[in-house]
Amino acid sequence: MRSLTTRLGALALAGVLGLTACSFDSGSSTGDGTGATTLRVANPTPVVSLNPFAANSADQPTLTVVQEVFETLVVRENGEIAPKLAESWTNPDPLTWQFVLRKDVTFADGTPMTSADAKASLQALIDGKGPLAGLWATVDEIGTPDEHTLTIHTSSELGTVLSNLTLLWIAPAAKLADSAFFNAPYGTGPFKVSSFTAGQSVELTRNDNYRGDQPKLETISYRYIPEVSGRVTALSNNEIDVTWGLPPDQLTGLRDNDALTVESFPTYANYYIWFNSSREPFTDARVRQAMWHAVDFGRINDSLFDQAGTAATGPLPEAIFGAAGQNPYAYDPAKAKQLLTEAGYPNGFTTSMMWSTGCCTNGNSFADAMISDWAKVGIVVKPEELERATWLDKLLKLDWDSTMTTGSTITGDADFTLARLYLSTANRNGYANPELDRILLAARAELDQDKRADLYAQAGKIVWDDAVGIFPLDLSGNVVLRKGVEGFTPTPNDLPDFAGVSLR
Repeated sequence: MRSLTTRLGALALAGVLGLTACSFDSGSSTGDGTGATTLRVANPTPVVSLNPFAANSADQPTLTVVQEVFETLVVRENGEIAPKLAESWTNPDPLTWQFVLRKDVTFADGTPMTSADAKASLQALIDGKGPLAGLWATVDEIGTPDEHTLTIHTSSELGTVLSNLTLLWIAPAAKLADSAFFNAPYGTGPFKVSSFTAGQSVELTRNDNYRGDQPKLETISYRYIPEVSGRVTALSNNEIDVTWGLPPDQLTGLRDNDALTVESFPTYANYYIWFNSSREPFTDARVRQAMWHAVDFGRINDSLFDQAGTAATGPLPEAIFGAAGQNPYAYDPAKAKQLLTEAGYPNGFTTSMMWSTGCCTNGNSFADAMISDWAKVGIVVKPEELERATWLDKLLKLDWDSTMTTGSTITGDADFTLARLYLSTANRNGYANPELDRILLAARAELDQDKRADLYAQAGKIVWDDAVGIFPLDLSGNVVLRKGVEGFTPTPNDLPDFAGVSLR
């Protein structure tokens, strides 16, 4: 078997020189007689960091890899919270959560995992001030009464503790302050990182100290192939075993390939078009509603998104805790014109819509179709396709009229999206509604999960009826596997997990 160093060096060289994958690897079996194998993965977006405690704590490429290395105290299974590194939990009082940790857990280096590691990991996430830090804003004390007990005390009731913990990865306390650790991190999971070249490749090897069933794979080798055509060719040429996130127009041909299996599945992700509610004319809800009624999303979805998603019934995909179906916006150009007239724009207006290059499935075609329909009611929309860094800078500065993007509620809990994006204090889209704030804050503080779900249904109705954005499509995920890749189970968070995979 070629050494990991040699293989990764070839990967890096191929990335620099623009070579195709066939120049360095043509098969997945190690051929050493033990049945050990390497899964060759082509990720559609680059992995630029393996540190899940700071700026990349909500980054899909980062989380896809680190989920094989680190574990969390709890997980979401079939929509319900289940134990993982924590055996059980209680609320001694409304402001305190107490977790009993498993006693049979070690890190990949053989060191026992204790409550000190869990405490340090949560503190690192808070101190990292990344996109997930705000989920823990009310934490005022983290305690470790003994080696296997963790307590989290909050300044106000926090009903999202369990869902938030599904994104808290437990790492060795002694390593968290060492930035070099995240070049080849290890945790309590079934794999550990053996090599990492930011933006190019990651190599995982099996963690022989893993307490559970040992993975059948010896190695998982990720490399970044940015072009759709490059990934499709690599699949067809047996240069990779798995990839995902391909556009719908590519999947039909791949389904006809007897050497491949295409799996599509519902996810926590959706398409949305936001309006800047702090900027005219979108300060008026009637204008925002008119934009929705003016577009024939049924026709667009059928032509552009076959098997890529389903028509949305609310601002959150149905599988998310707290999602609730809302009354649909019918395609009604006459209604759109009526609303525009009532708002003082009988002849329409001129505006713009921005999005980032490569942000979305069939994004440019989707934008063109909407712009065409808006023009029919007198709304002239200037398209602005921007590099992602520029788009993000303008987004955060509220320097835009409207924007098209996709997002995922990766915790599976409505708070992650509704409170993070639509509270007035978030100021993500210029929308401010004191009643919505009241409901979202009440839901976040509520410990009774049934009551939380009811409150989020109310919040979703406000966001939908006020047309803070247009929510046309709940996205399906897709994974393409070579025949012989067995044991893969799709997950709605759209983070492909390969720990249970084997190669025949």
